[in-house]
Amino acid sequence: MSDLEEFRARVEAFLAARYPRRPDALRHGQGDDSLVGAALRHCDDEAGDLRRAREYQRALFDAGLAWLDGPVEYGGAGLGAAERRAFAEIVRRYEVPDLSGLLVGQHIIAPAVLVHGTDEQRARLLPALWSGDLVGCQLFSEPDAGSDLASLRTRARKVPGGWRVDGQKVWSSGAHLADVGELLARTSPDPDSRTRGLTMFLLDMKSPGVTVRPLRQMTGTAHFCEVFLDDVFVHDDAVLGEVGGGWAVANVSLTSERDNFGDGGADLFVRLLDRLVLLSREVGAARDPDVRDRLADGYIRRLITRVLPASLRTAAPEVAAVGASLVKLFATDADRRLARLALDVLGPSLTADTGAWGTYAWSQVVLGVHATRIAGGTDEIQRNILAERALGLPREPRPSR
Repeated sequence: MSDLEEFRARVEAFLAARYPRRPDALRHGQGDDSLVGAALRHCDDEAGDLRRAREYQRALFDAGLAWLDGPVEYGGAGLGAAERRAFAEIVRRYEVPDLSGLLVGQHIIAPAVLVHGTDEQRARLLPALWSGDLVGCQLFSEPDAGSDLASLRTRARKVPGGWRVDGQKVWSSGAHLADVGELLARTSPDPDSRTRGLTMFLLDMKSPGVTVRPLRQMTGTAHFCEVFLDDVFVHDDAVLGEVGGGWAVANVSLTSERDNFGDGGADLFVRLLDRLVLLSREVGAARDPDVRDRLADGYIRRLITRVLPASLRTAAPEVAAVGASLVKLFATDADRRLARLALDVLGPSLTADTGAWGTYAWSQVVLGVHATRIAGGTDEIQRNILAERALGLPREPRPSR
């Protein structure tokens, strides 16, 4: 038996001992008809969802299955892409808890800590994030600094032993449940560059002066939050990377967030294409040649989304450098197309709940898909990155300059 076969057998045994197996084939009308993950789903037991996710993550970590390609010295398994793909394939067969609540800590904060953290920060934070002991949130965007992140106004002033932070952040997913926040703040003005003079901090979300207010979204959930920082003290050892070098740290996090859309880590939606095929058959829309063409297009895009991240890593340097933006644009556009097809297939049944299984549930997808086009940088920002960094086109005019 090869090493990969042994790994697959170990994963199968681990999951089979703990969780029920999903039906081999999806059937319309059977099981939960929800189509969105925990990050977009209305839930009366959000804390319970997170507790179950943390218990599952701890079990994975203890079994050496949590951070498959991470360094062994920081709690990773030291494995490669083949094991990651094998695990993703096998875990889809089981009814496991939704890990969306841990995504920010593991796929946005942890990569920045691995690249820019001190030895002490790596040893303390990486095992805690990947075991689920710590839940993270991202404190980047502000009311007047979303797509134009470099214009942020949150300030950190130096005081003995640390920094005092004042400002406001917004659209911080899961901040009301988080233990640690990755906070980007301005520590010194720089008239020549808005990206210099920014510093990244690892903020204890229980610190005095931190106020978190969930924001009600059009989906009915309140997963995004606004965070107010009123004279919050942050220790010197909470600086991530160099003082004044926060922009480089932020780019590691943002790149990982965008890349995650294609690697299957961002499970915001649940098997959209498969469910849409069943729905189209159920309501008779599958007889329409246009619907069949659009379903086939969705299937092709799903396959491309799965192979795109790996293929871009070996592409020409100028393409690989913007690979995360390409992945995010392609993946979110594929989901948007499926949501639009569901809207065309269902019509009024999507906007008025008739009680029919698997119909009104699509409203959460149609409303929630817009969030994916904002998270990690808007579609417009991704296109600017591709145009300027890969194609060498002139930069857009910056009125602020």
